[in-house]
Amino acid sequence: MKNLNWQRLSILKTVLDCESFSEAARQLGISQPTVSRQIKTLERDLGQTLVLVTPDGVMATAAGQKLLPDLDEMARVAAKISQPGPTTHNIPTVRVACGPWLARFLCSHLQAITGDPAERFIEISSSVLFADIPRREADIAIRSKRPDRGNMRIRRLPHYHYAVFGSKELVEGREEAFDERRYKTFNWAMMAQELDHFATSKWLINQGVMAPLVRCSASVNLLDAVKSGAALAVIPCFAGLTDPSLVQVSESFVPDTGRIWLVLPEDANRRSEIRQAADCIIDLFETSFASS
Repeated sequence: MKNLNWQRLSILKTVLDCESFSEAARQLGISQPTVSRQIKTLERDLGQTLVLVTPDGVMATAAGQKLLPDLDEMARVAAKISQPGPTTHNIPTVRVACGPWLARFLCSHLQAITGDPAERFIEISSSVLFADIPRREADIAIRSKRPDRGNMRIRRLPHYHYAVFGSKELVEGREEAFDERRYKTFNWAMMAQELDHFATSKWLINQGVMAPLVRCSASVNLLDAVKSGAALAVIPCFAGLTDPSLVQVSESFVPDTGRIWLVLPEDANRRSEIRQAADCIIDLFETSFASS
């Protein structure tokens, strides 16, 4: 075997991360033919086919999958070497991807995840579009849908409850806020219309709320709308019950699709910081929600 070219290995990692030759070329600032040529040369040097072009994009072969952990490690070492100036710590970083509500929950319990003093740094990526572990966009993902592809380790987490909340100012002295009349007599805040397929949105629509006062693309902004005193909204109990300005006006409930999954790459055991952070998150969920 020839001495491997580090640049070609870096190009391979970018292609597998992007699942696209053209996107990899754009990110690397080189031409697509150059990317293809470098990958073919690397495959020839290794004597193995590493990637396949499918209708769904560029995918790693079995041989390519075996290289992924080493490619990730190579990228981490390269990034560490390229950091300017001396460092006074050697604390690893774990990337966690989840929805906005859970990002808020994790941020309010950081020491339970990082340790005190910190044993690991945490990068939290918050989006209604959950990061995709197979594309290495996160080390840990917390998702409301069980993944159905890729080599991953999956753990079901305890669910958490939602309820309708309003500000004290809005609901004080109004009995209708605490019964079914609330859906007809109060203004509401809901998620953006394109998110009506979300479980909490479908629950609220089933109660007859069709024309909310405001729609929000970020779920955490529902909390802001409730605190303004202008509307009721469905928010997680862990967010509403910790705010003394809010009142829970409905029974708590778990949406029909309220399952939560913690997803790790199959090779997580090779990085102790990922495994330890995942264990801390699992413990946090079990402590906070197991009895709910």
